[in-house]
Amino acid sequence: MNSGSQPEATTALAVLKGANAREEALAFMRELERRPVHVEHVARLAGQLFDELAELHGLGPRERLLLEAAALLHDIGQGADPFAEEHHHRSARLIRERRWTHFTPQEVEIFAQVARYHRKAMPEMAHDEFRALPAWDRRVVQRLAALLRLADSFDRTHQQLVRQVRVEVRPNQLIFHLDVKGPPLREVKSAHGKGDLAQAVFQRDLVFMVGNEVIAPPSADP
Repeated sequence: MNSGSQPEATTALAVLKGANAREEALAFMRELERRPVHVEHVARLAGQLFDELAELHGLGPRERLLLEAAALLHDIGQGADPFAEEHHHRSARLIRERRWTHFTPQEVEIFAQVARYHRKAMPEMAHDEFRALPAWDRRVVQRLAALLRLADSFDRTHQQLVRQVRVEVRPNQLIFHLDVKGPPLREVKSAHGKGDLAQAVFQRDLVFMVGNEVIAPPSADP
């Protein structure tokens, strides 16, 4: 018997499970999401951020999949109202209420909370559902939500102006190099605000650049 066959089979099974879980999340998104181009773009940007910051967050492929699921589903709570103020709570509820086949209940709770924290308040122990998580899961939620908040910010106008993100990790800074197809002023303003969790989690200031230019946030959102 080939001694390498068991690890190879295990890896193949993990890849298959991941593909099935991804398709399950995509199917749910397509049922409820009115703006799939936006959330799919946010999911791509979130994946880029996850890969770029791997040395800081220390998470693996399964957590990357949970981030992708949260990104695909973070706006399903909007329903017919794209300006619904509490849609992040509703998105989390809809995720929890779904009967999932390819995610465990523990994983569902993690990416439901990541979707819940894509906007507004950061995770904190005063929140019952966050406090109820095991310590490691709280750490995962914090890190994934930090990435999702930034990824969502980078498509603030829903015009996919930020095409790609590269992150330069410095001792006191995270420098986000943005590949853009238009002026990302509203995106950067949003990232400065919603980057609060990333700044707290990764203990670094956030800097946003296009080419050699640092992009400061505008004084007002047009």
